[in-house]
Amino acid sequence: METRSLYVHIPFCESICSYCDFCKVYYDQKQSDLYLQRLNEELSQIEQHHLKTIYIGGGTPSALNDEQLEKLMSMLKTYSLEVEEYCMEVNPESMDYYKLKILKKSGINRLSIGVQTFQDHLLKEIDRHHNTTQVKNIIKYAKEIGFDNISIDLMYGLPKQTKEDIKKDIEVLQTLNLQHVSYYSLILEEGTILKYKNYQPLDEESEYQLTLFIDQELEKIGFEKYEISNYAKQGYQSKHNLTYWYYDNYYGIGLGACSKIDGQIIEHSRSLTKYLNGDFKTTTIDETKEETMFNQIMMSLRLKEGLDLKKFKERYQEDACILYKEAVTRNIEKGRLMIENDYLKATQEGQYVLNDILIDFMK
Repeated sequence: METRSLYVHIPFCESICSYCDFCKVYYDQKQSDLYLQRLNEELSQIEQHHLKTIYIGGGTPSALNDEQLEKLMSMLKTYSLEVEEYCMEVNPESMDYYKLKILKKSGINRLSIGVQTFQDHLLKEIDRHHNTTQVKNIIKYAKEIGFDNISIDLMYGLPKQTKEDIKKDIEVLQTLNLQHVSYYSLILEEGTILKYKNYQPLDEESEYQLTLFIDQELEKIGFEKYEISNYAKQGYQSKHNLTYWYYDNYYGIGLGACSKIDGQIIEHSRSLTKYLNGDFKTTTIDETKEETMFNQIMMSLRLKEGLDLKKFKERYQEDACILYKEAVTRNIEKGRLMIENDYLKATQEGQYVLNDILIDFMK
């Protein structure tokens, strides 16, 4: 299978959010300079063929200074010449007009802005260091410079957050004329500050009710839900993230990054010291055919369109509905799954109990 997507990890952050378990470290200029050198060495091992998407994530890529951003963009130039989607994650407090100009000049055509909420008092609860005014200014500057594909991340289930807070967030969102929203429920991971503080997340029923509310409110203002946590105006689905959900191949470079090449998952070490010393140690996991097929079903059922049964059969020479006959039949009878136009998809009810459905597929 051809590999046409590239993920680049920048692990540096100016501060650490209380809910984050991503591979990250505090920003240091000398370390960042050396990191970019090592990243370039690793990048040179990838063939400069026709990439469709590049996604620069973190960490906080916008924590890099102007000179470092220009260096990163220069490193990626030959890889980005033919991409359809070239996206970078940015945080409002570390992004400014000049950095946006660097990105635009270098071919970045999609921004993903970490907002989480427009309620300033809630941002303090999760150790975010921006405010709503900064968010609005960055979006304004981006539009002035010519960005017309802007996504933001929002969250629910935050400490002290109410349904009214979520309603206010969506009201602000409506005024901004954006193209995409990723709306995540707070998940408490091991090693995070909130987990250490023993914060209690939403119970299942509360999460279900808030998800339903968000779905309905976003639909009213023109956002179509196309994946469990992602909503887009028509034509603005994330092409890079669709690579993951279709379980297609992708390269991943940088600290803690992951690649998927056919039946192999290649995971990078999360040791910054080793990486800066030029040790790009990776762990290769060979998936069995059965594991690969299940993982594709797991990812594809997250999508509103579901699993393309024809492509599944072409890829594996297996009929998913026969291979997983009991799980498919049982969940269709329960009203959780349906088959429509050769796609196996979760019904609206099924989207909210996807983990239960997947457990059936594992039996």
